[in-house]
Amino acid sequence: MAMITNHEDLYKRGGAGDISSIKASSKITQKSAQSKLREKIITNKRFKVESLELAEVVLSEVEEKEKVENSIKKLKHGRNVEALTTLYRSFARDWAHAETFIKCEGLPLLQGCFLSTDAELLHAAAWCAVNLSAGQSKVVKKVMCLSPTLIQFLSGSDRVMQELCAWALANLAGDSQRNKQILLEQGCVTILVTLVATKYYMDFEDLLKSVLFALVNLAKDETYACVRCMQESSIYSHIVTLLTDISANCDLCYEIGWLLNCLYSRQETLTEYYNQLSPVLHLIVNKLSQFMQIENKSQREKVLLPYVHCVGNIIGQKLDLAVVLCQEVQFYTWILTCLQCSDLYIQSEVLWLVNNFMVEPSCRVLIIIQSNILSAIFNLCHSSDVDIALQSLHLVQMMTKVSTFILTYLVHQGLVGLLILLVTHHDHRILQTTLDLLVHLVSVIPQHSR
Repeated sequence: MAMITNHEDLYKRGGAGDISSIKASSKITQKSAQSKLREKIITNKRFKVESLELAEVVLSEVEEKEKVENSIKKLKHGRNVEALTTLYRSFARDWAHAETFIKCEGLPLLQGCFLSTDAELLHAAAWCAVNLSAGQSKVVKKVMCLSPTLIQFLSGSDRVMQELCAWALANLAGDSQRNKQILLEQGCVTILVTLVATKYYMDFEDLLKSVLFALVNLAKDETYACVRCMQESSIYSHIVTLLTDISANCDLCYEIGWLLNCLYSRQETLTEYYNQLSPVLHLIVNKLSQFMQIENKSQREKVLLPYVHCVGNIIGQKLDLAVVLCQEVQFYTWILTCLQCSDLYIQSEVLWLVNNFMVEPSCRVLIIIQSNILSAIFNLCHSSDVDIALQSLHLVQMMTKVSTFILTYLVHQGLVGLLILLVTHHDHRILQTTLDLLVHLVSVIPQHSR
């Protein structure tokens, strides 16, 4: 799972000079739908469970409440690993149990457990903090009192404790802008970046995964202060190292992709750290080419998503960056692969990426002359997913605006046949766009060329 974008994506729209009011409103609708789709696959907070079976154990409401209350009683009589284990499992099964825990004054007891020197008890207490912080905001607000303690353990030597505390801090940061600001003031960002620099991913992959999760949620800070702190702590050099050293098959690549997206999809980054964007694009394209070699289809498509999204956002900020991207030989190969994949999220992302790329007129021609890519876009105009079909058709519309010569070329590639098939489409937006394109064809192409 990845993270919800709190700031608006910096996608640019362009390429259609005479779009009707219906089409204009449909683009706004598309943008909103794009955001909603993304939120379905992205989460700010995560529970931790030992196994799916334990997470899905179903007890009656009365039984669960009794378990929580009995565990709190045990904690009152002494620090108890079994009681903490029962609690973090209950929290993962239902948010309501976290509320019961708070109401029964369990939080001070949990806070006291962090004073223990017993590693097993500390791990269980931190696990409770993880699942409490993954709950509803009214509970998370109470759990914020644990943040100084959690941050302190980040600097310790217990790797499991560091992983759990980073995870809990990630959940806290993902809950609200206020929490992000508090964690920044408490020094959380700098310590997390330091952990990225220590190369624990060589032996402690889970630790770095939690650290990256926390950094991603912090990087969605609305004021940009957290990202600026990361940059001042040399996050860029660490990102370069990660992209260079870590295998494409490593699960960490997914978290790195979302961190890249949060760092480099911001307008402030364009202003303050523009010199990083071109090298980052180059590294991402190289990584995407490695991802294409992953044999497991679901793993490949999962890890592709944040990187494709990131590239789309980066080139959507400045046309110069699209020109940089077109010089990457591997760019067109993975664009084609993404267009032909079965994952609708990736198809949608890569279509918006191509849309941003084609805002630059010279880049439109580069896409058009790639016959395989053009054919893939034509095919997606027939997609059973209406939003995908409409996105693809808008790209075709952008292509027709380049020149009469290019329009004639598109006709020779089967544009007229494509439009004729779409004239009977049930969606009014696709029908409207198709009719606009046909009118444009008739008005522009000379009679002898038809």
